[in-house]
Parts: sequence; structure tokens; C-alpha cells
Amino acid sequence: MKWKVISVILLVAFIGAAGWGYTYYQTKQVDESLQTADAEQLATILERPFVDVQDEWMEKAVEQYDVPSALVLFEHGAMLTDKQWIYLADLMTFGEFERMVKAGAPLDVSIPSSTLLEGLYSLNDEPEKWRLAHEQIDVAFLNTHPNILIQAVYDGNTEAFTDLIERMDAEIVPYEEVASVVMEMNQQLMLEAMVKKGYQPE
Repeated sequence: MKWKVISVILLVAFIGAAGWGYTYYQTKQVDESLQTADAEQLATILERPFVDVQDEWMEKAVEQYDVPSALVLFEHGAMLTDKQWIYLADLMTFGEFERMVKAGAPLDVSIPSSTLLEGLYSLNDEPEKWRLAHEQIDVAFLNTHPNILIQAVYDGNTEAFTDLIERMDAEIVPYEEVASVVMEMNQQLMLEAMVKKGYQPE
């Protein structure tokens, strides 16, 4: 009986050591994949059994501007803060952005200094990104963040501005504030979109 107990203890200890060794090796492999920005290898590792995604891996990917790895990590359950998501969305191609949204990344995201949408209006960015966001985002979010319109003005994105103002409830639009910026930036087409929405210039 004594030897049976000892055998069981030794077996449990062996399994525990083997499990720790396996986990340590996989973690080391993940670290190496992140260091070399090898998203394909990272995805392969995360598909293996008993590999738990760690939040610090996402932090490392974001710090290194490694969008493909961050995307793979998110698809495998890594946590993503609003600040990280806003930052990554600005760096992503449309294909990457679409994958993130399909994987469950929210669009109605805001932090004190910005919203996710505001980072998508640059004319240097792919317009498909903000178009997808506009199509899927809840209008209630737009109505509670009307200053998004002003960012579209500053970015000179007439198409995004027009689409935004058409989607928002008319009584929510801060007409005077927005009109001031529109006229300052000499955006005639934006002013016409405001008039169509109900704005009456003095």
C-alpha cells in the first residue's frame, strides 16, 4: 500500500513537472514570436492545447506596433483596452480592421480624449474603415458624441461628415459649434449638408 501511495505521488509530481515544462516552453515560444513579429508562428502556438493567452502579450504587441500579432492574440481571447483598440484601429488596413470587428471588437469606443471613429477619418487612411464603422455602429453612440463631426471637418473628410450628419438625429447636432469650424475651414459641401439637415445660417 505504501509503495502504491509513493508511486501515485511520484506520478503526480512527474505530470506536474511535465506540465510546467510544457507551459514554460510554449510561453518562451510566444515571446520569441512576438520579438520577431511572426504572427503566423504565434497563431500556430496559440492553437496548441493548454496555452492560456496572457494580457501582457497584447501589451507587447501594441508597444511594438505589431498589428498582425495583436489581431491574432485578440482572436484567441486576449484582452484589449479601449485605448489599445483606438490606437491599433488607426494603424490597421481595412482587412485587418474588418477581422477585428468580426472577432468582436466594439465600435462604440471612447476615451476622454477621443473616440474610435475619430481616428478613422484621415484622408490618408482607407475610407472603407470608417464606412464599415458607420454602417455597424449604433446611432445612439453618434448622438451622444456629436463632436465626432468636428474631427471629420478638421480632417477634411466631406464624405464621412455628410454620412455622419445624415445618420444623427437632427436635434442632437451642435449646429452653431460645427458651423463655426466648417466656415473656418471653408468647407462649402459640409455647410450644404448641414443646411439639408436643418441648419439655418444667419
